[in-house]
Amino acid sequence: MLVPFFPPMGGGGVYRPLAFVRHLPRHGWRTTVITPPGDAFWISDPGLLERVPPECRVVRTRTLSGQWWLARGRGSRAPQKRSSRGFGAARRAAAALLLPDSYVGWVPFATRAALAAAAGERFDAVYSTSPPESTHLAAARVQSRTGLPWIADFRDPWMNLHLLEPPTVLHAGLHRRLEARVCARAEVVVTTRWHEAMLRGLYPHARLTRIANGYDGEELARVAGVSPARRPFRIVHAGMLTQKRSAVVFMAALQRWLASTPEARGEVEVEFLGPREDENEVAVGRFGLHGVVRFRDTVPHGETLRIERAAHVLLLIKHANPRYDGLVPGKLYEYIGLGRPVLALAPAGEARALVDALRRGETADPSDVDGIARALGVMFAHHRAGRLDSAYDLSTRPEFDRSRQAGELAALLDRAAGGRTP
Repeated sequence: MLVPFFPPMGGGGVYRPLAFVRHLPRHGWRTTVITPPGDAFWISDPGLLERVPPECRVVRTRTLSGQWWLARGRGSRAPQKRSSRGFGAARRAAAALLLPDSYVGWVPFATRAALAAAAGERFDAVYSTSPPESTHLAAARVQSRTGLPWIADFRDPWMNLHLLEPPTVLHAGLHRRLEARVCARAEVVVTTRWHEAMLRGLYPHARLTRIANGYDGEELARVAGVSPARRPFRIVHAGMLTQKRSAVVFMAALQRWLASTPEARGEVEVEFLGPREDENEVAVGRFGLHGVVRFRDTVPHGETLRIERAAHVLLLIKHANPRYDGLVPGKLYEYIGLGRPVLALAPAGEARALVDALRRGETADPSDVDGIARALGVMFAHHRAGRLDSAYDLSTRPEFDRSRQAGELAALLDRAAGGRTP
């Protein structure tokens, strides 16, 4: 398994491959993980190391990725906050100069380590996960040298082709060629219906399997006994805030709602937990929300779950960019597993439809200040009347448990490796 984000790294990209590593042994698959050093990313959660099963072999390699260089400059104790303007400029430069992404500096190290492992032990398949898509380039090299069946797991679509605007027509063509090569050679796994339909239209002969994101039921069981206090009315957002996924519009709506409902100001507390870009904290002062909104760096995932479970409402913010309309953030499934009402700021698309279909909470467009303010008012009114939980369907949804999804991946691995001789 070529995994670019793995404990002690933190962040949303860690949890899906970590869950597969944890649950695949139950289905007859042992795993070796090839991954960069634990300090090669700006988000850290050492507590997740406890979730790596002892039978999983972890091989850490060197890397020269862009994030590794940034981590060297930030230092280990730097706050999980970066400049919106500075990071935007760095991302544009990387998109123009590094193909397919700024993690391409890990490819030679990952390839070398995977081939060395394969030379010393018999393997039955190779798995790679993205973003970053450069991980698939390493897997392609391993597959070509070993002949192993290859599973390419796209947690999100090809970033610099479908989600970000390619710098030039030439860049778009190169990214399309790389994506087509992966889809021609690998068993491709996607997480959403939207991505599956898009790739079927682009590459009719691709071998596609959809395995949705989910939550780890074993972890969530540890906080099942936690419940919110009666006061204050707590809204929690856990996860990264970037230029493409900002809390600024939510704070404008919060200011508008509090202005129309002044008695609520002393009753409401909003917490953003995790890494962010600095424009979000600047907005607190701009909208006069000191004492209402606060930010905290990432805490261990177990503590995050406890904080989320103790919230009255869990806030989901999706990108306002139409390119992201079909994405379903992995965080949404964790919110569903936690059994708390969700306020989903999402455009029309798969994520919003999921919240509406499950009657899990309220939804509003992420750019609609008035709509968000109305949704806040509805949920606060339910809370004051003592009917917040009964207003929504908070029942368990075992179909989203990652142990079940690991079984789906194992079935795909079984089929892919079925033709190999021992």
